[in-house]
Amino acid sequence: MEDNKKKPASAPVTEEKIESVGPWTIAWRKFRANRVAMIGLIVFVLIILAVLFVPMMMGINVTDYELNNMNAAPSSAHWLGTDAQGRDCLYRLFLGGRISIMVGLIAAILTVVLGCLVGGIAGYYGGLVDNLLMRFSEIVYSLPFTPMIIAIASVMLWVPQNQKMYTVAFLIGALSWPGLARLVRGQILTLREQEFMQACEALGFSDFSKITKHLLPNVISLVIVNATLQMASAVLTEAGLSFLGMGVMAPTPSWGNLMNLARNGQVFKNYPWQWLPAGIMCLLTVVSINLIGEGLRDAFDPKEIQ
Repeated sequence: MEDNKKKPASAPVTEEKIESVGPWTIAWRKFRANRVAMIGLIVFVLIILAVLFVPMMMGINVTDYELNNMNAAPSSAHWLGTDAQGRDCLYRLFLGGRISIMVGLIAAILTVVLGCLVGGIAGYYGGLVDNLLMRFSEIVYSLPFTPMIIAIASVMLWVPQNQKMYTVAFLIGALSWPGLARLVRGQILTLREQEFMQACEALGFSDFSKITKHLLPNVISLVIVNATLQMASAVLTEAGLSFLGMGVMAPTPSWGNLMNLARNGQVFKNYPWQWLPAGIMCLLTVVSINLIGEGLRDAFDPKEIQ
């Protein structure tokens, strides 16, 4: 007897599309989900755009004086008033922001370069090289940071004014790298025992290639977080030095030497538009960079990656 029952059609086999997500994508998604960090990023981007483009859009020069309009209060002609020489305070505020942020950026780059170089070499070679480099880094780390910066800056009065910014950035970076070097060394001491390093050894890669192409890229997240926080610290340090008269000096504006105007009692009480905006901008910049750094730290935390 012929079986007239039809067999049910088999359901079509569907393959789930598995999305390949890398660690950078995961980190960005986590960072983007962090509202506080995103607010910090937006504020910092707005500050960068302002210090870059507002001085150009105003169409004036740093040497433009209005001696008949000195210490003028904020108005439609001068949104933040003028200083004792009749210069526009808004223009000098954002021009000074370029100097302060550039000092922070240069110092952070120098810190990253020295920290990765010393930490990478010490962690990879170990032994005598490790001992020598780590003892040297401990000597630098033990130096009191702020007194050393002030002492060195105070005796470098021979540095030309147009190079003062680079000198301050170099001093900050040259004394800030030991912490990062120790972190990088610790990570590389662990990574060099992994199987991928044994494969590099079997393939005959040079030591330079192993360090720069295989070890340091695996600690890049740590470096990025440290560099972000170091930039905020450098901006604050530059502001403090310039406030004390040992950093970037007038007539070149920076947020530090603009706040230095508050040391004059008359300016402090009667002309707050000459110094208060610089303090607010410095505060916003440092807080926004710290928020970005904390967001990056959470985003790159391997314990949080799911």
